[in-house]
Amino acid sequence: MKQIISIALLTIFTGIFSSCTDWLDQKSYSEVGGNELYQTESGAQEALNGLYLGLAGSTLYGGELTVGLLEALSMHYSIPADHKYEEVTNAEYNTSASKSTFLSIWKGCYKLIAECNVFLTQIEQNQTSYDADNYKLLRGEAIALRTFLHFDLFRMFAPAWSEENKTQKAIPYYNREVNQPLDYMTCEEIVEQLLEDVDEAIALLAKDPILGQVSESKQEAIPDVTFWNFRNFRFNIYAAYALKARICLHAGDKISAYAITTALLKGRNPEGESVNFMDVFPAVTTLGSNFTDPLCYTETLFGMHDFDREDLFKRYFSTELQPTSICAMSDTRYGELFKQVDDIRRRYFVLTERESQTEAENTSYRAITKWQYKTVPQGWQLPYRYQTIPLIRKAEIFLMAAESSDNDTDKQYWLEELRLTRGFKKDNVSGDVNTMLQEEYERELYAEGQYFYFLKRNGITKLKTQTENEVQGGQESGSKMVSASYYVLPIPEEETNNRIN
Repeated sequence: MKQIISIALLTIFTGIFSSCTDWLDQKSYSEVGGNELYQTESGAQEALNGLYLGLAGSTLYGGELTVGLLEALSMHYSIPADHKYEEVTNAEYNTSASKSTFLSIWKGCYKLIAECNVFLTQIEQNQTSYDADNYKLLRGEAIALRTFLHFDLFRMFAPAWSEENKTQKAIPYYNREVNQPLDYMTCEEIVEQLLEDVDEAIALLAKDPILGQVSESKQEAIPDVTFWNFRNFRFNIYAAYALKARICLHAGDKISAYAITTALLKGRNPEGESVNFMDVFPAVTTLGSNFTDPLCYTETLFGMHDFDREDLFKRYFSTELQPTSICAMSDTRYGELFKQVDDIRRRYFVLTERESQTEAENTSYRAITKWQYKTVPQGWQLPYRYQTIPLIRKAEIFLMAAESSDNDTDKQYWLEELRLTRGFKKDNVSGDVNTMLQEEYERELYAEGQYFYFLKRNGITKLKTQTENEVQGGQESGSKMVSASYYVLPIPEEETNNRIN
C-alpha cells in the first residue's frame, strides 16, 4: 500500500491525475497491458513515471548505489567488526551476504532495462496517438535512462577500461525486447553501444523544454505543475550530455569529456550554441547566506523524487543506529578532508560518540546530515529539495572538466571555479593539483556513490581508511592497499549458471 501511495503522490506532482482517489482507482502501470496503457500520451507518461520510480529501490539508487555499497567500498565509512559492510570492504565477495547484494543490484538494474525496452516498443507502436515532439521526448528520456543503467552495470561489473582490458568480456547489453539472454559484449563493444545510445537520446531531446526554462529559484512562485515541469527530476538533455561525458571519461576519451563539460560551463552546448545551462542550475551559494542545501537541489541535473527520503537517512546515518549499522566518517578523516573553515560542506556532519569495541577503534565519528529531511516553508519556490536524491550534479561537471584536462593550469582553474561555489575565496587551490582533485571528488560527492568510479578509472590502489596510524605529533588516518579486482564486482552466479555454454 505504501508503494501505491508513493506512486499516487508522484502522479499528483507531475499533474497526470487530479486527485489521489483518481490514482487509487487505476491499476499499477506494470499490471496494465500495453494496448490499454499506451493508447494515450498521458498513459505513456504514467508508464515513464513508473520507470523513474523503479530507480529509488533500496538495492539501487535509493540505497546501495548512492549511499551504501559503493561508498563503503570507497572506504568512506568507519567499519567496525560485524558491520553490515565489513565483508565487502575486506573484499570478501564470495560470502552469502555479499552475493545477495550483488545479485539484487544486477537483477534490479536489468529489470528496469527490460521495462525501458517494453516502454520503447509500446510507444513506437502507439506514436500516432501522441504529439510528435512529445513522442521524441518520451523516447529520448527512456533511451537515456536505459543507457544510464547499462553504464553503471558496466562500471561495476566489468574490468576498468584500458587497452589491455577493452577486449575482455563485460556485460550483456539489452537494447531491445528479447525472450532469451543476449551474449556478453566486450568492454570496447559496450562503450560503442553506450555512445550510440546516448547520442540518439541527445538528438531526440533537441527540443527539451528545459532549454527554455529558468531556475526555480528565480521564479516568483511555484509554476503550474504539468508533466514537462521540474525537468531536473527527469532525464533532460543536460543530464544526457553529462552522461556522455561520464562515458567518455571512463573510456579514456578525455578530449571528448573535456569538450562537453567545458562547453556547458561556458554556457554553450558541445555544438557551440549558447544555452541556459549555467542559469537553469545556479550555485547554492548564490541563493543567500542562510540557504543551506548540502545536496544542492538547484544544481541537480538529474535526480529522483522520493517522498520517503527520510527513511534513507534513518537507515544509514541516524545517530540512533548501532555501530554495526551506522555509516559514518572517523573524526580524524573528517579533520583531514575539511580543513578549510570557508568550506560550506564541512557543516553537514555531526560529531557523535560511540563506545569503543577495541582500544584502537575511534570513539568519535562524524555522521553526515546531507540526507536528512527538513520542513520547507509553505509557498517556497523549491518545495521538493528535501525529497530529492541527486544522481548527476553540476559540481561533477566541474570535476570532470578538471580531471579530463591535459594540463595543471586548466585543472586548477576548474577546481577553483568549483570551490568558489562552496564558500572559498579566489586563488583557493595550492599544492599538488591531482591530490586536490581527488580530495574534491571525496568532499563534494561524499555519500553519493560516484567516488568509487573515480578510484576505479584512475587505478588508485592505495585507499585512505577510517582507522588511525600513530604519527609524530598526533594521529592521521590509515591506508589500505587493494588490487584492481577489488573494483570489479563478480557477476552473480544466478546469471552465469543460467546461461548455456
